[in-house]
Amino acid sequence: MIKRISILVLLLSICISASAQISGKNCFYDVFNEKAVGHDLANTYLLMYTALCSYENQLNTTSYSEYKKKFQETFLPLGMNRFDFINVRQKTADTQAVVMSNDKLVIVSFRGSELSSNGKFSPVKLVYDWLLTDFNFFKKRVLWWGFGVKVHRGFYTAVDICYDELRKIVGAHLSGTAKKLWITGHSLGAGIAPVFAYRLAEDDVPIQGIYTFAGPRIGNDTFCRKYSKKFPDHQRWVFNNDIVTKLPFKKMRYQHFVAPNNIYEDGRVVLRDAEMKGPGKVKSHVPTSYIHAIYNLLPLDMRDRVPLPPAFRGADFSDAELERKINAQSED
Repeated sequence: MIKRISILVLLLSICISASAQISGKNCFYDVFNEKAVGHDLANTYLLMYTALCSYENQLNTTSYSEYKKKFQETFLPLGMNRFDFINVRQKTADTQAVVMSNDKLVIVSFRGSELSSNGKFSPVKLVYDWLLTDFNFFKKRVLWWGFGVKVHRGFYTAVDICYDELRKIVGAHLSGTAKKLWITGHSLGAGIAPVFAYRLAEDDVPIQGIYTFAGPRIGNDTFCRKYSKKFPDHQRWVFNNDIVTKLPFKKMRYQHFVAPNNIYEDGRVVLRDAEMKGPGKVKSHVPTSYIHAIYNLLPLDMRDRVPLPPAFRGADFSDAELERKINAQSED
């Protein structure tokens, strides 16, 4: 009898220990500052973590249904308890987004560009994410946002095909207790997120914060002036001269709407910095580069309270010829 009790106590202690060791347990409830205005380092890491997990290939799943299940399994222990997913392919766009919430905050995260599906190269992803959206550099006049406003057509379309459904979902998550709305995305997601935020704001939906990572330019000077006036505290993060942040080119009259928070190769960070000098780097663009760089900025005591960054995948990716072509165009 005593032996059985000892075994039960041992098993119980193991279970309690395992539960206590959940990396970042309840961090979106206990660590995330839902009322922050402007820069907050913990929020930066947790929003980048969300943006990274918005990629199907980062969660190593083989189907979208499996991805949704794994995403929820990842974030439930972190303090989020309600989830909805957008997966729409219409016109020239293919848009995926996650909306998740607890009783303090709502987060909308847009997926970035992918080249693979189910672990294999996907021509469909190449066409929709890169050719029809990212590289659709033609501008769209949006007269209802003001005279002279022009935005990236690919990003506008990516929002337009899902806006009505996504707005309803966001409204449902915001209902009940008072919650703060946060919007994020990496790469393509960082191009879509500001357009969605601006459209929500025009519909009088209050937004607490927008953090984007590795974002391209999304509009002309008129739009950027209006955007920065509406969202002066938008946090735009750039790692080590990420080449995508130099697209579309300035000579095409595209602008960034706020100054970047730059993380340099040596780990130094400068908030509201100027654009980095020198040629852009393809290698810097991968989301794992961003998540590890931001994790290294966290104080040691904070690292114990957030989920560990995932395994470093894609760190060796580079394309010298692509860099040469884009940098040559940027310098013209």
